[in-house]
Amino acid sequence: DELSNWYIRRNRRRFWKSEDDEDKKSAYSTLFHVLENVIKIIAPVLPFVSEVIYQNLIRNSDKNSLESVHLCNYPKAIKEHINKNLIKNVDALKKTIELGRSARSISDIRIRQPLSKALFAVEDDKISKFIIENQDIVLDELNVKSIERISEASKLIEYKIKPNLRTLGQKYGSGLSKIKEILDESNADFLVKKIRIDNYIMLNNEYKLEREDIFIETIPAEGFSAASDSGISVGLSLDLNQDLILEGIVRDIVRVIQSMRKKAGFAVEDRINISWDFDGQIQEALGKFEQYLKAETLTNKIMENIDDCDFSDIVEINDKQYKVELKKDN
Repeated sequence: DELSNWYIRRNRRRFWKSEDDEDKKSAYSTLFHVLENVIKIIAPVLPFVSEVIYQNLIRNSDKNSLESVHLCNYPKAIKEHINKNLIKNVDALKKTIELGRSARSISDIRIRQPLSKALFAVEDDKISKFIIENQDIVLDELNVKSIERISEASKLIEYKIKPNLRTLGQKYGSGLSKIKEILDESNADFLVKKIRIDNYIMLNNEYKLEREDIFIETIPAEGFSAASDSGISVGLSLDLNQDLILEGIVRDIVRVIQSMRKKAGFAVEDRINISWDFDGQIQEALGKFEQYLKAETLTNKIMENIDDCDFSDIVEINDKQYKVELKKDN
C-alpha cells in the first residue's frame, strides 16, 4: 500500500513528465530498486508470480542479472540507510493527511471540492516543522489552499466522554451513576490525553476505566470539520466562496475527462484536443481554470468542434447531460 498508494501516486507527475531529466530517472530508479527487492522477498511464498515479474522486469532490464529470482540472495537491510527520524516525520505527515480525509468524510464534502484552509495541532515542534516544510503534499492530498499550525487542539475539537454501560455495569454495578457524574465534571481534554498515553484513567482513585470502558465523541469548532488521533488534530474550514465552488466544478470535469481517456484506451502520455457543449456556470468555471484543466488532462487545445474524433461520450454534470469529444494530438 505504501508503494502503490503513496510513492507511485504521489510521484506520478515525475513519471509522466516529458523531460527525460535526472528527477525522472531518480523516480524510476527508486521504484525499480524497491520492486526488485520486493520480488526477492516474496519469492519463497509466491514462487511462480515472483518469477514471472522477475523475468519481465529485471531480466528484460539487466541481461547480466541472474537467470532466476530463486538464484538471488535474500535481501538484507542496509542499516545505514534507515533514518528513524525521517520515518517518524513521514508517518506523522501521513497521519495528518489521514485525519484531514476523515474530517472531509465527516463533513460530506467531496474530495474534489477545494477548501480554503486546514489547521493542525501537534505538540512536537520537529514534526510540525516537517509538515510545514512539506505542506505542498498536504495541500494537494487534502485539496486545500493553505495550512496553518495552531497552538492548542482545543481550538479545533472538544471532547465528550461517555461511559460504556455494558462493560462498566459489569465492573462497578451501582457505581455507574457516580462514574457518569465524575466524567461529566472532569476535563475531557485531559482525560483523553491520559488514556491515549496510559490506556486507562483513574477516577477519584476508585474507578479504573480502560479504553473499552468509554466512548469518546469529538465536537468540531463551528465552521470546521475535524478529527484527532495519535497526538495530532486536523481541522478543515468548511466556508466556500465562489472561486472555490468554480474550481470544484473544474475538478469534476477533470475526473470525467480522465475517465474518458481511460475508456478510449489512450496512453498515459498521449496529448489530446477536446470539444464540448458546456454552458452556464460550468463554462464560467472552465474559462477561469482553463490552464489547470489542460495541465491535468494533457490537453493541447479546446476546440468548438472536432472532425473525426477518437472518442466521444455523453456525461452528466449537475443533473444535466453534455457531449464531450476527444482526439489524440501527438
